[in-house]
Amino acid sequence: LYHVVSGKIKGVRLHEDGKEYITDLYSVGDYIGYAAIIENGLYEDTTVALVDSELVRIPRDEFEQLLQHDLQVAAQFIRIISKNMKEKEERLLNLAYGSLRKRVAKALMDIHDKFPKMRASHTIGITRDDIARYVGTATESLIRTLSDFKSEKLIEVVEGKIHIMQPEKLRHLLY
Repeated sequence: LYHVVSGKIKGVRLHEDGKEYITDLYSVGDYIGYAAIIENGLYEDTTVALVDSELVRIPRDEFEQLLQHDLQVAAQFIRIISKNMKEKEERLLNLAYGSLRKRVAKALMDIHDKFPKMRASHTIGITRDDIARYVGTATESLIRTLSDFKSEKLIEVVEGKIHIMQPEKLRHLLY
């Protein structure tokens, strides 16, 4: 189990055709690997630091002891698992049924909300390739959609970084 002390980290999986899909984003306060420990399995994602990051390793046996002997810790991880499951279900539904515009808008807001510095500045400091991998689309399709958002004044691109101009409109994009 790893606890993120600082930085930004992505969890990725490779599809059999070699395409990378970002399964999760981690920031300060998040835990990585708890599901694998609870399931007594292996952590299947690969994690990659997006910026310099600091993590604290919590040995499996210590984590298992905490879960078994501290109801508050167990309850906290039940809440974390439940929230994570709900977010992944929403993301899966969006991926399956949402238009590309809605998927990109949701991804921008997910990334915006996940990282405190981005939330404060309304600036997305993640590469377009990584955003495309998070959305599950080709980078070219993402760029076309970002251009549409730019012409609609929902976003601005400054020095390669996406600045969200109208977060609430983007969050509640209808189509």
